[in-house]
Amino acid sequence: MASKYGKSERRGATRIEAVRPTLKQPPRWPLLTIRWFAAAGLLVSVYLAMLHAQAGAGGSIDSPLCGLSPTVNCNSVLGSAYSRLFGFPVADWAALTYAGIFVLSFLSQPVLLVLLCGWAFTFSLYMASLSLFVIQAACLFCITLYTVNIGLLVGAVVLARSSSTLTAQQAVFTIVGYTVLLAGFGWQQSQVASVVSAETEPISAPAPAAVDTEFLRYYNSRPLVTLTGEERYTEGPPQALLTISEFADFRCPQCARAWGIFKQLMHGNPNTIRLIFHHYPLDSECNPHITQQVHPASCAASIAAECAGDQGKFWDYADLLFADQKEYNKADLEEFAKTLNLDLQRFQTCLTDNQIRERIGKDIAEAERIGLKATPTLIINGHFIEGIPAPNKLASLITVEKQRAGK
Repeated sequence: MASKYGKSERRGATRIEAVRPTLKQPPRWPLLTIRWFAAAGLLVSVYLAMLHAQAGAGGSIDSPLCGLSPTVNCNSVLGSAYSRLFGFPVADWAALTYAGIFVLSFLSQPVLLVLLCGWAFTFSLYMASLSLFVIQAACLFCITLYTVNIGLLVGAVVLARSSSTLTAQQAVFTIVGYTVLLAGFGWQQSQVASVVSAETEPISAPAPAAVDTEFLRYYNSRPLVTLTGEERYTEGPPQALLTISEFADFRCPQCARAWGIFKQLMHGNPNTIRLIFHHYPLDSECNPHITQQVHPASCAASIAAECAGDQGKFWDYADLLFADQKEYNKADLEEFAKTLNLDLQRFQTCLTDNQIRERIGKDIAEAERIGLKATPTLIINGHFIEGIPAPNKLASLITVEKQRAGK
């Protein structure tokens, strides 16, 4: 009897096992995809973090792949106020994120892995938007990381679908969480950017012991160039210790930042700096070397500044242009002229004068002769510098020049 029961029990067990569903194992390729893209992202972000460390806060990035063109230029992106988050370069945060993704790809933590990959992609959308619409320039290394994050997203989506990691409701909550985080980060970065643009305190040259020696090595390694173009607009004494020739675009955010730094330095070191302004509008309207529009209306702004200069108000007009970097129309430019009490009829006539365009064309030709790739570009005592170095770095040059002059 017992034997019959045991056989019956075994037969029942067999039947139950036969109908039990077999768990579907997720394919291996999503994990491998995530792993390889995370490793690539880690390498690129570590390299970017090293460049940031060498340049310091707001310093110029020195890499052969950095200054490919006015629109693809690392100094414009990585030197902006938006390149840091809570005081640390975004590249540092990126390296930590990719390291976390790489480690999680070896652990049985699919939920965390999918969430982190999704966050990397979402944050890259945010940074790409800043680059395109706010900074108006791109970084080749950043573009590489955007591509990496697309690969991570594809791997994460397939992994989530194949292993049922996230429900639809959880996915919605995740997107909402990402949005809240990005709103917080955007607010924090905008606060920092507004503080940087509003800085007006004078900057004095440091004591010899506080000179930034790393920047000095970089400065002395830069190629020397001699400018031969006309010096129409200058501030500071002819025999100043530090002569800074700037090639700028009135709608370039980094040029506006440079403008503020120069004022702080000149205020803190009177009669020590000579500033010379040259036009290089990133606008195909008057710059034949720009194949696509980067800063529309910057040509019109340069022309208007020249016309204000003919009435002795170039620097004042430049202040107004840098303070409000919109896509200027004729009414805007005339309103600035009224603000400075310029002869409006003379100003309006000047705006259509071909001789003004020829002046700007000479600056553009000089910029091309020396190999300019982006704005702002500075020639500091003959040294070719792309981007705007941090204020303390520029102030270090004043200290060094004072030592050389025995002052």
